[in-house]
Amino acid sequence: MIRHIHVRECDTTQDLIKEQLSLAKSDEQILVSCDEQKAGRGRNTNQWLSLPGTLCFSMTIEPHVEMSYTALEMSLLVTEFFEGSKLELKWPNDIYNVQKKKCCGILVQSFQGRMVAGIGLNLWSEHEDFGGVYGSNFLFDRKAWCHEIASFIYSHRYASTEMLRGSWEARCSHMGSKVRLIEGDLIEEGFFQGLGPHGEAIIFNESGEKHFYNGSLRVLSSGHP
Repeated sequence: MIRHIHVRECDTTQDLIKEQLSLAKSDEQILVSCDEQKAGRGRNTNQWLSLPGTLCFSMTIEPHVEMSYTALEMSLLVTEFFEGSKLELKWPNDIYNVQKKKCCGILVQSFQGRMVAGIGLNLWSEHEDFGGVYGSNFLFDRKAWCHEIASFIYSHRYASTEMLRGSWEARCSHMGSKVRLIEGDLIEEGFFQGLGPHGEAIIFNESGEKHFYNGSLRVLSSGHP
């Protein structure tokens, strides 16, 4: 059973769920959501904007059997929840809509021996830089939407890493595309080949096969030359 705490506003749901974890049972499923998030965080130093059509929530999760695949699994499950909306995945854990605009970001962290997934998702967006799952705005119940998505994630976890990898690659927007990987001071370009055994990005260029375990990815062109 999910213990769901919903508040009108907070700095971040990640901070709020960490407070709850200090009081929780070790195996308790906790979901924290809000109507407005003031200081949402993404990967690295990125900020996640809380827009009128945005859902912001954090939930405790069990790690995938291959722990480094956990964030990849979360992003995949969100796209599967919106089956039919033609959402696509971008390594490592971003989701883009049919207009090729980012509509969801996921941050997985560890706290007191538990893993927490923070999810920022635009059901709709009128912001020029960000997209939404849906093309037009509508009224919605944030608490109900967050609970439904979290329930789907809890009940549809992948037991097999191979199945997870195949499903993720099938929804990836840049399989076979020329990409640029930036990891610290290292910058490498090549064609995206898929995921490695630890969820790393694999690219191929004239120097051979390269594996990237962290960093950011930019798509330069679609498909092999």
